[in-house]
Amino acid sequence: MKEHVASPQALASMHLFRFWHSGEFEVVVDGQPVTITCSAGSNLSLDDAQALCSTKAERVQRLIDGSAERDNSYEKPVREEITHEIDDCNIVTRNRYGALVLNSCSLNIFDIDDYKRSFWEAIGFGGKKDKKAAIVDHLRKLFETRDQHNVTWRVYETCKGIRLIVVGQYLDPRSSAFGKFSQEINADALYTLLCTKQNCYRARLTPKPHRLHVERLKFVCPLPEDVEGRYAQWLQEYQQQSENYAVCRLVAVLGNSFNDNPIVDFHDRVCRSETSLPLA
Repeated sequence: MKEHVASPQALASMHLFRFWHSGEFEVVVDGQPVTITCSAGSNLSLDDAQALCSTKAERVQRLIDGSAERDNSYEKPVREEITHEIDDCNIVTRNRYGALVLNSCSLNIFDIDDYKRSFWEAIGFGGKKDKKAAIVDHLRKLFETRDQHNVTWRVYETCKGIRLIVVGQYLDPRSSAFGKFSQEINADALYTLLCTKQNCYRARLTPKPHRLHVERLKFVCPLPEDVEGRYAQWLQEYQQQSENYAVCRLVAVLGNSFNDNPIVDFHDRVCRSETSLPLA
């Protein structure tokens, strides 16, 4: 897939940033100097990130002094390294524990992992039937009750549950339709909240390191010095161990209108969804 450079606006809409800076600043609290650490991201330049970092520290001092009000509308940026820019709607990042993640505002992607007992009772299962099979059955029945012209649901098994990718119809993660559909399929509540806050969908593409028995490091941008110095060695081990696992496995395709989609193809290839490798 040809390398693409996403626009600053596209990255910012998903709360992603290409340049990061972190620095220590001194503020005064009750007449005493206190050292704080501020981090900021920018899609313009490293210099801009540094300037934003200083501005953030100045605002902290104003908050302490009472000369500024707390901004309750502030949304935290996603402090993840951008590793691949497919197009303006699909960006790959490395999350806090090192796995690759697809951030997408062109595909609907839902994680369905854990159900409350009341949900199992509502769809007619008392807990004896395999959880994943029950979720797939529920999705099949739900699909059949809808007008799904030119829409395809791709259903994948994951290590702990089910992943659903809807192709042909996009639901804005901040819309009421998104909230309603998430409830109907009983998508993971924490996952849907993250999608709403980030204004896009997320799909993990590579295994969780702890499932590969690979050392866990904390990846946040900008990378701390102790992590940056071990990054290359860690990445080599992680990639080697990942060769033995898949993230998800395609188990059902609902609808017959699916045409080749390069983002779905990318997802399936990186996740190794058409292999028989163990899931991690």
